Amino acid sequence: MIPNKTIEELINKHSMLEKDLASGTVDKKIFAEKSKEYSDLNEIVENAKKYMNFEKEKKELEKILNDQNSDQELIKMAENELSELMLQYESNEKKLKFFLLPKDEADKKNAIIEIR
Repeated sequence: MIPNKTIEELINKHSMLEKDLASGTVDKKIFAEKSKEYSDLNEIVENAKKYMNFEKEKKELEKILNDQNSDQELIKMAENELSELMLQYESNEKKLKFFLLPKDEADKKNAIIEIR
């Protein structure tokens, strides 16, 4: 399990970068760096938000499953949704863990080597 604080920081960082880039007051050199970072975060932020909402959605579905007054059709739908939610949670967790791995500095360098 990934600590919620780590996920919240990721989402907050994305939000702050978005505000900085939209402000138009960022220096051109820094703008390129922030744009790259924002682009990288854009790829994962939706997964992060879904990951954060997992427990809330799970509890809501479990409420339906445990309610004695729920009809069978509703229970079946809740079971299917819970199953899908669990799969999505596992997928989001894997993506987030991969994204949060330390980046290799060599990946930022140009791959083309000049021979002199």
